[in-house]
Amino acid sequence: MSESRESESNGKAVPPALPQVWLRTCDAETIRPVQGKLTGKLPAWLNGRLTRNGPGKVQYGDTRFNHLFDGSAYIHQFNIKNGNVTYQSRFLQSDTYKRNTKANRIVVSEFGTAAFPDPCQTLLQRFMSFFTPLTQNEVTDNCVVSVCYFGDQLYALTETNRMRRIDPETLASVGEKTQLDHYIAVNTATAHPHIDPDGTVYNMGNSYVGIKGPTYNIIKFPPPKEVDGKKISSVEQAEIISTIPCQWKMYPCYYHSFGITDNYFIFVEQPYVFNMKKFLLNCYIGKPYLEAVEWYGQEKTKFRVVQRDTGEMLATNYVTAAFLTFHHTNSYEKDGQLVIDLAAMENGNEVNQLMLKNIEKPEFECSLDTTPFHRRFVLPLNVKNSPENTNLVTLNTKCSAYKRKNGSIEVEGQVISKQYFDLPRINYKYNGKEYTYSYGVEVNPKGVEFSQLVKMNVQTGDVSLWHEQGKVVSEPVFVAAPDATSEDDGVVLSTLIDKKEPKLVALLVMNPKTWTEMARVEFEACGIVTSTFHGQFAADDEPVHIL
Repeated sequence: MSESRESESNGKAVPPALPQVWLRTCDAETIRPVQGKLTGKLPAWLNGRLTRNGPGKVQYGDTRFNHLFDGSAYIHQFNIKNGNVTYQSRFLQSDTYKRNTKANRIVVSEFGTAAFPDPCQTLLQRFMSFFTPLTQNEVTDNCVVSVCYFGDQLYALTETNRMRRIDPETLASVGEKTQLDHYIAVNTATAHPHIDPDGTVYNMGNSYVGIKGPTYNIIKFPPPKEVDGKKISSVEQAEIISTIPCQWKMYPCYYHSFGITDNYFIFVEQPYVFNMKKFLLNCYIGKPYLEAVEWYGQEKTKFRVVQRDTGEMLATNYVTAAFLTFHHTNSYEKDGQLVIDLAAMENGNEVNQLMLKNIEKPEFECSLDTTPFHRRFVLPLNVKNSPENTNLVTLNTKCSAYKRKNGSIEVEGQVISKQYFDLPRINYKYNGKEYTYSYGVEVNPKGVEFSQLVKMNVQTGDVSLWHEQGKVVSEPVFVAAPDATSEDDGVVLSTLIDKKEPKLVALLVMNPKTWTEMARVEFEACGIVTSTFHGQFAADDEPVHIL
């Protein structure tokens, strides 16, 4: 275990409880890039932009968001050029942000917050809206979760079917919001797409209506192309390439990400579900989406495996004890088996604990069974003639998979490490392939803080930790060296937010091999700096910006 800048006497890097950054609101944007103070040395080859996304405003007037996932999207960017680094940030100019700002209250519903009455509406308009179900115009375009390049176009993403394009130079919003349902029949989409080396983007999204009932759909966004002198964007070419039926017809499950290998897509259907009856009722009576989400821990979690070349789902039914996951780490095929790594928790009620009224309490602490650990599952692929009640996993792992009399495969995973772990990232050149290292954060149960950076050897479970007293880290992003000869040859980028000085922020550059600080660049922003969820690095010299 590597040492932190400040450690306790027993040598384990465990920072004390810190004031809560999730409750911050940015009071002034840093639209013009500001110069930073460099300590250490940046690699000469590191040139590009680290763009990050997260909640930047939790209150409008006397109305405050209820949930951690609801705050107004705020985009942060670090631009690295020939050893010089600048920082800039601004609010995503979504329709939702503009409406809330104009009304000086929350007038568009988010995941955990129902809209307050819009004072700009007449009494008749308010009365009529009470009897109007969720319409296209009312779906939030507050894209607060992540960012992703579709070809050469940068988008902010959330979990509705709305996306907002961003100018990567200025962070200004470009054009109107992108509505995926104008191109394909989906009501939602994840904020965690996958990107192939040729620039093809894959994502998943739900369709709630149709003759088959609710379905989960795999979406393909081909690289941009030119037809008759006109450029056709990736989004304009969107198509559904596979449809997975929902096992609980009026209870489609919530999911945040999915897995991919050279030959398969992996979807985890977990018993954390939208009660569609409640959802539709809540649209009428003004309750948030969260109140229609339910955890059925007595049900099984199921792995749905889809062949990439045909779009067909494997007939094998893979089941395991209930768990909730937000983030897939990586998946790969080996010896006729599918290895799936993800950050998961035993109890789905973790989401309900992330209310701001809980987070603001100094004594607040998540329960242990809602805290994420890194887990591995192994699915045997060719099981038609396999014997019953025999462990079919032949890899060097504690995972098991037993074929039962009804033909289903009962899977039991293993906890890779007892270290708290989430927001997993890898060297994305190993995406879908056998790998050794994952990088993430320790989600401290006390206050849901990103307290430490974690490097984990997924083969052995060994971890290295890094933290700095008085700072909060962010999701680590791995950037491979151009002449890399090993998986951990490159840098890991994170950010540091100062707990006592709210205008201070730093870009942290870590050496992945030694898990020590290589360099940092410190900035003073124009206003209060807020925390982020996810980000992407785009190198200047790469034609396809991978994750």
